Amino acid sequence: MKPGESEIDTLGRLLEASRKEIRTNEGDKRAILHGIIADETAKLPFVSEAERGALLKDAVVHIENATVKKWKGLPTLYIQKDTTVHVIEDDAEFPGYAALTKPKRKTIGDTVKCEGAFDVIVDGNIVSIAEERDKRTMVLDDGTGAVFLRIRDKEKAARISFGMQVKARGNVVESENGYVLIADEVRLSGEAVILNEMKRFLCKYT
Repeated sequence: MKPGESEIDTLGRLLEASRKEIRTNEGDKRAILHGIIADETAKLPFVSEAERGALLKDAVVHIENATVKKWKGLPTLYIQKDTTVHVIEDDAEFPGYAALTKPKRKTIGDTVKCEGAFDVIVDGNIVSIAEERDKRTMVLDDGTGAVFLRIRDKEKAARISFGMQVKARGNVVESENGYVLIADEVRLSGEAVILNEMKRFLCKYT
């Protein structure tokens, strides 16, 4: 699914569903439902303009006539007033909750084609690092494309150097400068970790 698509017909399991109060452009307060829907291919945030009894955590639902818009840089499924939502009672053949909560492995090329991705794992190499005051800009490339890499853990981000192979988990969002992988988890390859620690040791004692 890509932002701008309409009349979406999809089937998914709700991983999260909760009520939230927002303020409209006119200054009024309004309650919406939001959460995460998933199938075997991907996870996607959703927003419902109206409260619906069918939108409950762990329910498998059939959604008809929805649209996809961009929200906070991510493709998001919008359930509108004229969207129909039906609970699938016999969901034994649909992937279970535990399986669907796991992140999907995606290439950078695929995430860019979809104009963003929610909770994915990307493997690649650090091909560029730029230091500017307190800001560190890294570029991750997996052979299918490249994205900026932003790591929430500043200590772990400081350990990464040019050429390292990393596995990052997070959201790929669109920003003013391009697509950014905002990583909640990052793993470095074993060899890369050893080389990096050796460099730090040599710099400290030589």
